[in-house]
Amino acid sequence: MNIAVFGAKGRVGSAVVRLAKGHNVWQIDKDFEHNPLQTVDVVVDFSLPTATKNVVDFCKVHHCPLVTGVTGHSVTQLALLDELSQYVTVVAMDNFSEGIQILAQICQYVAQNCNWACEIVETHHAHKKDSPSGTAKMLASKIAKAGGEFCGVTVHSLRLGSNFGCHQVVFATSGESLTITHQAENVEIFARGALKRALQLAENNKKH
Repeated sequence: MNIAVFGAKGRVGSAVVRLAKGHNVWQIDKDFEHNPLQTVDVVVDFSLPTATKNVVDFCKVHHCPLVTGVTGHSVTQLALLDELSQYVTVVAMDNFSEGIQILAQICQYVAQNCNWACEIVETHHAHKKDSPSGTAKMLASKIAKAGGEFCGVTVHSLRLGSNFGCHQVVFATSGESLTITHQAENVEIFARGALKRALQLAENNKKH
């Protein structure tokens, strides 16, 4: 497959490049570098929200699907992604790790079956700009919707050290509590999930 990676020199983007062995990769970071590809099958974006317009324009020009793990988008930037989705497939997720998807399902189950208070504590490295994390917002939203009348989920954010990402979801009622934790131990888990989704999209696109 021919894959364009935005944010190719960043923490997750560089991991996508490393994992994409056997595929042709156009590494894009800040400035558009020399294009080694005649066509682009899919774009993987782990750059910054400020690059969203460039990414969207790129996908329109090459008419290829987009997989993005960028968080912290503004309303205007989200509107650009929505517009792009009218032309090509767009997969935008706050977290591509398999464990987070399982955590979300567990939290929804608890919220549906226990009318307990809930708070989330998320910890990331000191250089992460958005707070709360997109993952924490996603979990809070799913828990609130699953809880019916219960709709308030408080999120606490810590930005320190070099933590790849830890999300603790605490449910509690009088006399007992339940804490569910997901700890990311490396960036490869995000890169692997995004690359898997990108290859699936590219393959489906070729079939059609």
